[in-house]
Amino acid sequence: MPSATMNTEEVRAVWTSEKGSMAKDTAETRWPKIIQGTIDDLGKAAAVEDVDEQKRAESIAIQIALKDLKQGIEQNKPLTPLRDDGKPDIQQWNKQLAAIGECSWNHCPWLFGECYIYRFIQRILNSSKHWRNYDVFKSQKDSTFIKSRAAVEELACRYMQIVADTHVAQNESKEEAKKLLFIEMTEVALWGNATDLSLLANLTLEDLQNLQGRDAIQKSQRNIVDNDTDDVWAYLQRTAGQSSRQVDIILDNAGFEFFTDVLYAAFLLDTGIATSVRLHVKEFPWFVSDVTLPDVESLFYHLESSKCFPRREYLDQLVPRLREFFRSGAITTTSDPFWTTPYSFHEMTSRAPALFKELQDSYLVISKGDLNYRKLTRDGLWPHTTTYEEALGSLGRQSGVKILALRTNKSDVCVGIPTQAKVDALNEEAPGGAWIQNGKYAVISFNEGQ
Repeated sequence: MPSATMNTEEVRAVWTSEKGSMAKDTAETRWPKIIQGTIDDLGKAAAVEDVDEQKRAESIAIQIALKDLKQGIEQNKPLTPLRDDGKPDIQQWNKQLAAIGECSWNHCPWLFGECYIYRFIQRILNSSKHWRNYDVFKSQKDSTFIKSRAAVEELACRYMQIVADTHVAQNESKEEAKKLLFIEMTEVALWGNATDLSLLANLTLEDLQNLQGRDAIQKSQRNIVDNDTDDVWAYLQRTAGQSSRQVDIILDNAGFEFFTDVLYAAFLLDTGIATSVRLHVKEFPWFVSDVTLPDVESLFYHLESSKCFPRREYLDQLVPRLREFFRSGAITTTSDPFWTTPYSFHEMTSRAPALFKELQDSYLVISKGDLNYRKLTRDGLWPHTTTYEEALGSLGRQSGVKILALRTNKSDVCVGIPTQAKVDALNEEAPGGAWIQNGKYAVISFNEGQ
């Protein structure tokens, strides 16, 4: 068993050749399906009647290039340098590939290999005339969001009930209710990639102030294997008097999860926890469903559509409220090229120093989802009892970055488990590492960067 106090440079990254790993399964089965999905999407888009012949012909060339990529993955061919597409980052990608050395699809660092795929796809599109701004994953994002109809409508109702129509969260005499609301909304953001709210505490306003409400929330917390909610709340209470309290949210998935993230941002503003919220999106389509700038307007387009969401009573109250946050500048969006690189966040200090400074200046940084968690922890095979602070490396101790990770476990890395006995119990409960891979367990991990 490796030491629980390993140096970050000593921790081995997950490779796609790792037996029994999520990385291996992803490389062998998931990657080819993802590429095939992009091929199918382009075929459908090019078949539309109003697509001219030049654009249609170009789509065929793109599909051929994507088929070659898929075949290379299926045949476990070596990763090769990316061809120039006029973008300044290609050189850095190829330098990192050269530093890794000889590797193939089924034997490469998982984090690099997976990031490389999405940059490869974007290189193909960037090199085209008619498709360079096309999102090959948009139709998947949209259809998945629409399937979340019941959860969206239920959550709209819940939000208007607990925040917009009451002042409980701002009432100084009801601190316990405020904390319970914070826990509930944090869990909404945590479990936001689910298509229903079965893991969330569905409490009435009165429930928040009694034992039943606490029990309901605690029950939903059972599968949160590292839960630092109390630490986050203590930090927020201790620093509530700061004049500027900008919260940064590093986004994950579009659709329902992004909806929950926008609600979380609204909650932080409505309750005075934050004075402003900045949402970090990706510069181009990334990991199928990550939020890009066009996905922001797409969210509102769908929320305002009675065809997509016919139960309008609460959505018609909520959506204008959310729109106003964006219009007024209380919620803003930003992007940085660093988010679409293969680098772990450990390298932010040297690769993106201006971004690192922005996060240092933030009141609270909230990192959403599995990929961001993998990058926070350098996608390393840490002992599970390693502290979150240690696994953060340069973003941990004395970094000045107050960072909260909300992540459902869907890969091979998980730290912050308090004891080995707890790890053993989880392995017995969900054998074969299922508790770090199946998405049914989660972490709410916080480090204050002191």
